[in-house]
Amino acid sequence: MAETDYEVELDRLWESPILVSAETDLMGASIQLMDGPSFVSQYREIVVLEIYDFDFEGDRPTIIDGGANIGVACLWWLARWPKAKVIAFEPDPKIFDALRHNLRHYSSPELHCSALSTSKLGSKFVVQGSDGGRLELSAVHSDDTLTVRTDDLGEAIDRLGHVDLLKLDIEGAETEVLLDAETHLWQVERVFVEYHSFVGQAQSLPDLLSLLRRQGFRVHLTTPVAAVRPFRTVPSAIGMDLQCNIWAWRDATAESASEGQADAR
Repeated sequence: MAETDYEVELDRLWESPILVSAETDLMGASIQLMDGPSFVSQYREIVVLEIYDFDFEGDRPTIIDGGANIGVACLWWLARWPKAKVIAFEPDPKIFDALRHNLRHYSSPELHCSALSTSKLGSKFVVQGSDGGRLELSAVHSDDTLTVRTDDLGEAIDRLGHVDLLKLDIEGAETEVLLDAETHLWQVERVFVEYHSFVGQAQSLPDLLSLLRRQGFRVHLTTPVAAVRPFRTVPSAIGMDLQCNIWAWRDATAESASEGQADAR
């Protein structure tokens, strides 16, 4: 497909109605979308900007995708590394059906219709219909919920033994899930977290950053929407007043210091 054709197709999808299913062949074979605009946002970040790119020697990296949605990231990784070991979690049953359909040409992905959560007995999930579904938070209630199966991140990491990339986009549950799995993170090489802060709730970003530092990671952080005068007003969307993309990778300096402290003990 020529570059102009890509732009025409992206424009078509961007202008299509939200929360109305669609299809496209921008990822190669035809894939199912929950709606055009949410796909375009994902496509520009994942495929055009390559925000999940990392160096890997070999052809079989191990990747955990928490909050896989329709599988745009999975498709991008598998196009690059067809033998990659990808374990994907998506709790919304309708979106999971699209994920499974979109990855139909690959035999290696391990797909779970479940949410990464600290709950062992299932959780209430707020259905949004596209890329904004989330586990129900105690202070944010919705009538449009369903009970979903849950999985434990630490157990998933232990089962794999080594994880080259852990990606978490789980709409507000990221900090508690990572804190719960902290003792397992020594087996993880890189982490991407999309952090979400909800209006009227305590922010856990300091806890998340402290956790990553404790575990020997160095971080880089960006925010897609920055307030010009945050002392006066902070923009909010879908109940969130802050969203950050956090990339974390092993910091040799921190690892050396940690090893030195362990030897001293």
